[in-house]
Amino acid sequence: MKKNLDNSQNLLLDINTSNTSKSDENNILLSPKISQFSIINPTSNNNTTNNNRNININRPDDRIICFSRRRKCPDVEDLCGYMTTMFFFIIFSIVTSVCLHFCTKLPDNASYVTPFYYTLIILIVFTSVISMIVLTDAAFADPGRQRGVPISKKKFDSAKIKKFVGGEKFILKYCTTCHLIRDIRTFHCSTCGLCIEKHDHHCNYLSNCVGVYNYPKFFLFLIVACIHVTMELISCIHIIFNNVGSDMEGYSWITIFIGITFIFAGFFEIFTVWMIVQHIITIVQNRTTREFIKNKEYGIYNKGCKENCKEALCSNSIREF
Repeated sequence: MKKNLDNSQNLLLDINTSNTSKSDENNILLSPKISQFSIINPTSNNNTTNNNRNININRPDDRIICFSRRRKCPDVEDLCGYMTTMFFFIIFSIVTSVCLHFCTKLPDNASYVTPFYYTLIILIVFTSVISMIVLTDAAFADPGRQRGVPISKKKFDSAKIKKFVGGEKFILKYCTTCHLIRDIRTFHCSTCGLCIEKHDHHCNYLSNCVGVYNYPKFFLFLIVACIHVTMELISCIHIIFNNVGSDMEGYSWITIFIGITFIFAGFFEIFTVWMIVQHIITIVQNRTTREFIKNKEYGIYNKGCKENCKEALCSNSIREF
């Protein structure tokens, strides 16, 4: 690694995105040698350029599964949040379904109760399975790890790397951990140990970062999870109000389990609805959660509601370099 860092180019780069394509802009961050931008005062020789040509930009752990680039599977201790979220869907789906099943056996039930409860059971199981599938997809997807040719801090400090976006000048930063030139909206996640493009936040429920690639999967998970929790709440509320004052001899345990489920489901319903509303706002404004919390204005990226939604929710998770 040290050999590659010492052989990196010392460049003065001027990136003007108004005159260049997105692919050219990516090239300047991935591999300065193939840039079509003006290179001022290059200090490297031809041998250095040839050495950089042999550097593999994509790491060996890049894998494309189910039409999406996947990250390397983390250790079990790093998946605690993901496993806890899965546990929630499995346990509470089973508890609610069992309670609904036994409530159909209570006396004095109306004629519509039995088919209604079994319909709820089907919906709860279905939405639970879909939620776990989408959760797993988002948790093991590549959030947008920035790739590139490593460059030493000494070489980076000796260069002046700036980028113009929307008429404003931004000084690109350097990641001392990944040894990469970070783009404007790229941030290093200390938990994942990677620089993530358009870093939104690190989600403990996924045990993964949310970035440019897996953001659509994360937003879809919020929608499906909200629908699932709504089914849970409808079941709990109907059981509570339909069986108040009825004879529940032998089934008193249902009241305890349904009460616990109602408390947790109510909390997560409020949480997921709040998250969905907050992310709808950031999507429309083309902002990240990080920028939203820090109240940073990135009006230069605002392309209008339609284009902002398209950029956030239709990003391609398989980008070739």
